[in-house]
Amino acid sequence: MRLLIVVLASFFYLNTIAAQDAAAPKADSMWTISSAFGLDLSGLGIVNPRVGGGTGRFGLGGLGTVTANRKADMSFWNNQLSLQLGLQKQGRTSLSQPAGFQKNLDLLRLQSTYGYKIIGEKWFASADLLAQSQFLKTYKSNYLKPVTLDGNPDIVVSKFLSPALVQFSPGITYKPNSHLTFQYSPVAVRYIFVADDSLAFLDIHGNDVTRDANGVITSYKNYFLGLGSELVGRYENKYFKDRLAVKSALRLFSNYLEKPQNVDVLFTNNFSIQIFKGLSLDLLGELFYDHDVKMSLDSNENGIYGDPGDANLNIPADRQAPAAQLTGAFMLKYSVIF
Repeated sequence: MRLLIVVLASFFYLNTIAAQDAAAPKADSMWTISSAFGLDLSGLGIVNPRVGGGTGRFGLGGLGTVTANRKADMSFWNNQLSLQLGLQKQGRTSLSQPAGFQKNLDLLRLQSTYGYKIIGEKWFASADLLAQSQFLKTYKSNYLKPVTLDGNPDIVVSKFLSPALVQFSPGITYKPNSHLTFQYSPVAVRYIFVADDSLAFLDIHGNDVTRDANGVITSYKNYFLGLGSELVGRYENKYFKDRLAVKSALRLFSNYLEKPQNVDVLFTNNFSIQIFKGLSLDLLGELFYDHDVKMSLDSNENGIYGDPGDANLNIPADRQAPAAQLTGAFMLKYSVIF
């Protein structure tokens, strides 16, 4: 936890210096502040449904981002805070089926990059900060409130700051043109923190856990610390008279301290199709892989994640293991530039 505080303090100290520099009006500096909000809303209501005709459904979610970028003659400073949230409520078909909203997506993310020109117009000394967690509590059943499934009590598996990922990457940035950026850090610090002891004990969020020869947990820590190498590539451009905006970012991190061959990946993509000024249709895609973080795998391939299986019917139980997580969404988005 002390290292987390030191990393955050160091980064915000650098940003404070830049902010003080920006406080005095200069001809060569400019802030651009914008916000964008996308809404995912769907509903289907049925009274007295036909046999085999399905049930009602209500879905609610969205994407909210606030961006603040500063570009000066010798430096740049890019900041973005985003929240992605998706919920749905399905019509019940039996008394044993739980009622209430289930969570589809929950991601709170902060990204900040500062760079200062050192060689020519394309090379910068830089520092990058990535911090992410989630907004709402999540239960094993994936409902917003605890429910009982198959006689098993529900448990919390994640919540705000459990887990939290913070990554600080000082290094060099190369910008060959206004659309493409490469950033490399040979001393990137990756810190996973699980504030809740009961969640840290579950050994699913990447914090350090020790097991005996029988696989029983004997001790655990609330954090994981990695020191390694990170390469970040970013691409932004507009096509068809600015009606299509493309934004992509690829992060690759290798931990020097443990299994450096297992590269962590975060690949985000956003394709924004402008309908008219301020309103667009956005297509989002994300790939995430961290060898220290476990995902729910559908081992028996029945479309249900977390299925305990049935030994009598020779149906294997689903398991938790490192795997690539793929996320896709599309929504209407309204953007405002201040």
